[in-house]
Amino acid sequence: MTRIQNVSAILFDMDGTLVDSEIFTERAVRKLCSELGVIDADIDCSAFDGVSWEEIGMAVVRRYPTLKFEQKIARRLHEIYQHLMVSEPPPPINKAREAVIAAHEFMPIAIVSSSHRESIEETIRRMEIADFINLYVGAEDCDAFKPAPDGYLQAAKELRADARECLVFEDSITGILAARNAGMQVVAVTHGSSNVDQIRGMADMAINDYSELEDRFFERIRSL
Repeated sequence: MTRIQNVSAILFDMDGTLVDSEIFTERAVRKLCSELGVIDADIDCSAFDGVSWEEIGMAVVRRYPTLKFEQKIARRLHEIYQHLMVSEPPPPINKAREAVIAAHEFMPIAIVSSSHRESIEETIRRMEIADFINLYVGAEDCDAFKPAPDGYLQAAKELRADARECLVFEDSITGILAARNAGMQVVAVTHGSSNVDQIRGMADMAINDYSELEDRFFERIRSL
C-alpha cells in the first residue's frame, strides 16, 4: 500500500512518462550543433530530461559560446524534435494508454510538458487518447519552466483541483521537483531513467512502467 490518497486529478508529464521520446532530445541537440558547424558535440544530454527547449538552447550556447549570435536556437530544436516525433513516432511507455483511460474513469486528466503544444497534440493523436484528456499545458503556456511549478499549478487551476489533491506521473528530476514545488503527490516512472535511485527517493511511489500499477489503482486513490 502506498502513501498516495485523496486524489482528485491526475497530471501526466509526456516525454519519458507517456512516450519513450527522451532519446529525441539528444538527437535534436546533436543535429542542431551539426547544422551550426559543431561536429561531434560533447554535451551530456541526460541533464536535459524534463527541460524546456529554451533552457536547452541556453545550455548549448554556454557550452559553445561561438553560437551566441545564432537566432532561434530553441525554435530549431523544437522543429527537429517535432520532425522526429512525426517521422519516427516513439512507442508509448508500457500500458500508458491504458493508465490514462483508467484514470479518466474516476477523475480529470491533464498533460503538463516542457515540450511545445504541437508535440503534445501529436502524442495525443498517436496514442488515441483525445477523449480522455481534459487539457494540456505546454512550454508556450508558462512564464517559468520546470522545476518551477507553474505548469502544474496552471493545470490544477484549470481543472479546479486543489494542488494537494493532484497526483503527478513524472520521469525526471526536474519534473519531480516541479511537482513537489507545486505541493503535489508524485509517482516516479523510472523506465529509461539514468537516475533511478534518486527519483525513487524523491517520489511518493515509483514504477518502472504502468503495468506495475495495482488493479483499480485510480479508484482506490481518488478523493471521495
